[in-house]
This record gives sequence, C-alpha cells and structure tokens, in this order.
Amino acid sequence: MGCSLGEGIQLLRRGRRFRPVLTCTLVGIALGMLFAVGEVLHLTFFVQGGQFRRQVLIYGLVLDGGTLGLLGFLIGGILRGVHAVRAHSRDIVTMASSPVLTKNPTRRAVLRLLALGTVGAGIFGFVAVERRRGSIPRRWVPESAAVPTATSPPSTAVGTARAVATRTIPAAPTASVSKDQPPSVILITIDTLRGDQLGAFGNPVMKTPNLDAFARQGARFVNYQIQEPQTNPSHAAMFTGMYPPSNGVRIHMVDKLPDSLDTLATLFKGAGYATAGLFSWMSFDPQYSNFQRGFDVYRDLTVDKPALLSNPVVAQASAAYRTAEQYLAVAKAAAQVTGLNNGVEASAKGRADVTTDAAIAQVRSFGARPFFLWLHYFDPHYPYEPPGSFANLYSPDYTGKFNANMPTIEAIINGQLDPKGADLQRLIALYQGEISYLDSQIGRLFAALDALGLSDHTAVAISGDHGEAFAEHTQFEIGNDFFHPRSLYNDESRVPLILRFPPVIKPDTVIDAPAQAIDLFPTLLDLAGQSVSAQAQGKSLVPLLTGVDNGSMWRTFALMPDYTFTSIVVPGWKLIQNNATGQRRLYNLQQDPGEQHDVLAAQSRLGGTLITELNSWMKAVKIS
Repeated sequence: MGCSLGEGIQLLRRGRRFRPVLTCTLVGIALGMLFAVGEVLHLTFFVQGGQFRRQVLIYGLVLDGGTLGLLGFLIGGILRGVHAVRAHSRDIVTMASSPVLTKNPTRRAVLRLLALGTVGAGIFGFVAVERRRGSIPRRWVPESAAVPTATSPPSTAVGTARAVATRTIPAAPTASVSKDQPPSVILITIDTLRGDQLGAFGNPVMKTPNLDAFARQGARFVNYQIQEPQTNPSHAAMFTGMYPPSNGVRIHMVDKLPDSLDTLATLFKGAGYATAGLFSWMSFDPQYSNFQRGFDVYRDLTVDKPALLSNPVVAQASAAYRTAEQYLAVAKAAAQVTGLNNGVEASAKGRADVTTDAAIAQVRSFGARPFFLWLHYFDPHYPYEPPGSFANLYSPDYTGKFNANMPTIEAIINGQLDPKGADLQRLIALYQGEISYLDSQIGRLFAALDALGLSDHTAVAISGDHGEAFAEHTQFEIGNDFFHPRSLYNDESRVPLILRFPPVIKPDTVIDAPAQAIDLFPTLLDLAGQSVSAQAQGKSLVPLLTGVDNGSMWRTFALMPDYTFTSIVVPGWKLIQNNATGQRRLYNLQQDPGEQHDVLAAQSRLGGTLITELNSWMKAVKIS
C-alpha cells in the first residue's frame, strides 16, 4: 500500500519531533563510553599499582554509556517538551497533558522502565562477558548435597543477638587411623583476629581458654605477619605460598586466583587426600575468589545470605558489579547511594556454632582417609554483635547507648562518628566478645578431634587473616584510623599463628622469628611429607620448630592493596614505607611494640639497610 505525498511529509515532520531525543541519547552514550575509556586509561597509567583490566573497560562502556545515554534521553525529552510547548502554545490542554512536563503516572512508569532497562542491560553485559570467559555455566545445575551438618539454631533477624549454642558432642567411635598413612591437615583461619587478642599471646584480659590451651599444646608464633590486611588476598597468600602481586589476588573480592597456580587443596587432592573447604563469608564464593579448585566439598556457611545470590547468574553479575564498583565512578556512586553492600554485610555473617557443627560433621565423614580441611570463622569481623552474655563480658558497667551494628560501623568509616572514651572501649569490648564467643565454639571442634582419635595424627594450623585498628595510630595510613585495611601497623598486619602436630612440635613452643602467611603453604606440605611446589615464595617453618634455624635471618614483607604502603620486618625491627610520598617510619619492636615512636633518624644506618632490602623485594615482585 502506498501513501500520498502529504502523508509522507506528515511522517517526516513527526520524525523530526523526536530528533532531539535520539540525538541527545546517542550523544550521552558516546560521552559515557569516552568517560569509561578515560577511567580505564587513568587506572592503567596514573593509579599506584594500577593495570589495564579488560573487564573494567567492558563494564565501563556498558554502565557509563548506559547511564549517560539515559540522561541524554531525559534531556532530549525535555527539549522535545519545550518544542511541543512552542508548537502548541495556544493549546493549554495539550501542554498540561504532556507527560514530559508533568509528574503523572505515565511518565513515572516510563522512567522506571528506562531505569530497569539500563540496569538490565548492565547485568546482561556483565553476564555475557563472564559467560564468554567461562565463569558462568550455560545451564543452572543445582549444587549437589554436601555432607550433612548438625541442626543449627534458627537464623535471627538483622541486628538481634545470636543464640548461644549449648550442644554436646555425641559419642562417636574413634577413627581407625593407620600410622603408615600420611597425616591429615587442618587449616583454620579466623577473620579479623589481632595478634594481641589471645591470652596465650600475652593479653591478660582476654578470656580465650580453648585457644590458649591449644596453643600450649603446640607452637605459637608471636611475630607472624600477613601479606595484606584484606581477607581474600591474605588467604590467597596462604593457599599458594605467593605474595599478592605474584599470585594475582591483590584487590579483595575483585581479583580471582588464576587456574594455573597450585593451591594447598589441589596439591593435597593430587596426593590422594579427601579435601573440604568450609567458610563463613561470601567473599570466598567462586565468583569472588576462584578458591574452590581442589576441594571435593566447598560450602558457604554464611547465615542469612540473600537467597538471590545463590543463583549463579545473579551471583556472577554481583561479582562483576563489585569489580566495576572498585574502579568506575558511576558504579561506586550507585553503591554508596543504595548501600547494598552494607546491607549484605549486616545481615549475612558467619556464626561460630554453625561453622563448628559443619566442621565436626565433615571430619566424621572423612572416616579413616587422610584429609585436608580448610575451615574459616568470620565472627570477629564487624558488625560486632556477640550473643548473650558475651555482649557484656568486657564492659559490664557500660551504661551508654553505643553499639557496633553496621550503621554505626559505616558512620565511623565515613568520619561521621568518632568514638572516644567509654564509647571506644565499648566498641573494643564488643569486638573482644565476638572473639570469646568464637573461642567457646572452637573448643568443641578440638574436643571432637580428641574424641575421634585424630589429634596425634593431624597437623593443625590456626591463623588470623588480618587484624583490626581501633584508633591506635592517626597518621601514615589510608583513610581514618579504624578497622581495615588502613595501614601496615601491627594492629592490622600481625595476627596469631598456632601450629600443633605432636610428632614434630614440642608443647609450649614459642617462636620469636618473623614469619609470614606465605610460609604456611610450604609448612603444611612439609609436615604432611608432601612435595612443595616450585611456585612457593615462602619458607617452611619446620626448621624453626625443630631448632635447626634460629630465625636471625628471617624477613617478612607486606603491602597495601594499592601498593601505597609496603613494609619489612626483621628480628626486633619494622620499617614501613609510603611509596607515594617516599616517607618512612622505623620502629623498635622490642622497646616499642605499639609502634608509637619513629627512630629512623637515630637508626639511619639500619634504616638504610632495610630500605634497600624492601626496595629490592618490591622490584623482585614487580611492584616497582
């Protein structure tokens, strides 16, 4: 069917009316993409420790282009409305009914649809990229049933205290462990556990009888340093024996472990061990970490985790958005406005009773097979809301209203709240209450190992992943002086390490030599009689445990995620270097364990030697 010349002209005129909308939308998309390219170039060439990230570029093109495209669409709509006003200035009714100029339901519905479309396009782009990389399966396959656990108490609402478990360990037969088979290995990591928060490590106030007794049965390392004060990078260092710049996991919940590297799980599985990883925080989910390789069982024990994140497509989109949020202004602003991450942290937190129940059930399921078990406790991490009597264990006389829920934590991080005096002591007391509650639950695991006859033939390592700052320092750090990751002071970088393996380690052994997280990888393999992978940059601690090495030449190195700060620890001394400004601090750890007095000027010769060593290490791991 054809149309008359007049009708054709009329169609052209109608098309011109929408030209501003189309033009502004296209200009917005183009500007957004240019902005994304600029952000990636800035990240690559001008950010300390930055590098080109193809994913960030793609996410930026989708998010920035889509957001500015939507803004252009709205501006075009306004221009179109202005044009309509001029064209129909005599028709007041037409003006008043224009959905562009009034806040009627039709206009609101259209805007909501556009917003949802932009978000949907972003998620579609994220998922498409990750599918192409092979991170998301084409079809959703439900996770197979894992080992059953003891019944856990019902989940509580956000902000309410967790119920204190009062379970006993049912009688169980002793495992028939052959002395000819290799020993089993258990690695227990505890989130946010400072090196000075256990009685066995010199704290006269803390009530941690189970961890203290366990430490006396083996060796405790009092100068043990992590590689980076963030959870995933710290664990990647333990799992691979490599520094964060070498294993590729430097940014928490953004960088993922490459498939090409050996891990404790892959090596033990290759040696015929049964393997299991039980963790209580979502950052270890495969889409954030890629730590699952080598584990026969890999389970998230997080309580009250949003059900939507159990869908692999949604979970992968969330991980992709986490990457975008780290580097892109639009995504970062959206996260701050919505507060989505904070909501997840407030509601989804590991719980020591649930974690211990799962661990005991898992150990029993191994039977007589040698096994490698990684177990993660999350309780000491904020928000600090210890259950029951543990909430007032260290501040029984406090009468104020200060709490340590997630809104309070966020207010402190953002500088809106600066706790002092009794409120600061209350904050620390709640943190300590979480540690004591954890101790009460981990003691059940130790008792289960004894009841199963596994204690004498199992090498057990207990390590923190990083510490926590409570305003001990007010300079030479990133951001304010609370929580983590802020600095490389011992408040955040020194954590407890306890090793127990009766055939090799004498009870009540104390090691003063500097040790670091990457040393766990060769140490656990060494204790189990397994070959150590050539990738290891750490050293086995066994020579220190047996007295073959006195530790006088041991060094540890640490870094912040963006490489702003690096540090070196040698027996008795610690040097922290600001790589952005060139400033340095030197501390005498024997005379000044709190690292309050910089003695670099008085110890310039020693300081110069340590600076040279630190810079040589940075060059070796390609930081500079």
